[in-house]
Amino acid sequence: MEPNQANAKLEKTVAHPIIAGWGRHWLAVLVAFTCLSVDLFTKAWARSYLPENESLPFLPPLLKLTRVTNSGAAFSLGHGNGQAVALISSLVFVGLLAWSIKRYRSEDRPLLEEIGIAMVLGSAFGNLLERYYFGRVTDFLEFQFIHFPIFNVADLLIDVGIGLILITMLSKKDG
Repeated sequence: MEPNQANAKLEKTVAHPIIAGWGRHWLAVLVAFTCLSVDLFTKAWARSYLPENESLPFLPPLLKLTRVTNSGAAFSLGHGNGQAVALISSLVFVGLLAWSIKRYRSEDRPLLEEIGIAMVLGSAFGNLLERYYFGRVTDFLEFQFIHFPIFNVADLLIDVGIGLILITMLSKKDG
């Protein structure tokens, strides 16, 4: 490596220590752990304080809180087949983890993509843990203005993470 290239790389690392090199990986781990923690905390709160199958106002007219359990996958697909859904979810999670490790090893990975992947992994792991521990997932967020399945914080964070990944992929194609 030529001295100018080495200096440029060093300057970039020194100028942005939190997002350079291993700092990026630790940031991704922190994001994943935060998503997992927030998800598990909100589900435990919902199980403790929300009556099952009853709705309480929350941010009207946008959301209400309605605690239900879901033994199926997204939108209750596979409802009643909790073990099969847990197995399929595990396989999908392992595949996603392998893909993310491959992406993290890539030199050309935007920080926004790393954050999106971390959000998806941490949140999906929260749903997976609950599936194995309880045999179902706790959902409690319900839109008031549209008929849509009840969901949880992990589902929301997974969607935001996928959005961040898509934004980076689309911006690469445009740029």
